[in-house]
Amino acid sequence: MKKGAKIALVTILILVVPSVGLLGYKIIHDLLSDDENGWFNPPFDNEGRYDDSVLNNMTVIYESQSDIVAWNEGFSASDVCPWGFKHEGLDYFFVNDSVVLAAAPGKVVDIEYRDNGLTYDNRYWVTVHIQFNETVEFSYNFESWTNKTSDWENQQSMISVMTGEWVEQGQEIGRFLAVGGGAHIHFDVIEDNQKFCPQKYLSTTSYNELLSLVHSYHPTWDLCYP
Repeated sequence: MKKGAKIALVTILILVVPSVGLLGYKIIHDLLSDDENGWFNPPFDNEGRYDDSVLNNMTVIYESQSDIVAWNEGFSASDVCPWGFKHEGLDYFFVNDSVVLAAAPGKVVDIEYRDNGLTYDNRYWVTVHIQFNETVEFSYNFESWTNKTSDWENQQSMISVMTGEWVEQGQEIGRFLAVGGGAHIHFDVIEDNQKFCPQKYLSTTSYNELLSLVHSYHPTWDLCYP
């Protein structure tokens, strides 16, 4: 429904709502809820904290390359890549208790606690979602590689930020609990609800730093594959 028509309908409903009771209130609520055009959803506002038009200044999320013990997967849009499967993010295999840094400034819009089920060795995840601007979000998925609830609770306690908090680039967002052999942080760059290779968002210095990390484990690998 177009904006003008929707406003007119809502106005009529407001006038007649005393006679339609709860049904009228529900209809108004549904109409005022965000739709696919998002016109009732207020635009993201960083309150002048940083320039959110600069999309090529992202940094790495570790303090030192010594915090990373392996590099097994970069970004791939298909299975034509060294690791042999589609993987739309970067996997950082952190040393236990390593500091995880914000790659860019933004607002913590959600901290997600996910239980994948009893059959998974990598059962429990904690994901920090940080919004950079209206269309770009960074997500940090803490995968401790454990099926113990106590480990999950421990990882939750190691997150340093809260939903609604603003973070600066390079700020600690948490420490990583590495339990199982596959423990890592899966890092995503999401723009307009689509995941992208982080290369275009990285500063030149940070891209070279990250590529040097990749090459320390796999000298011929690229960061991303189409």
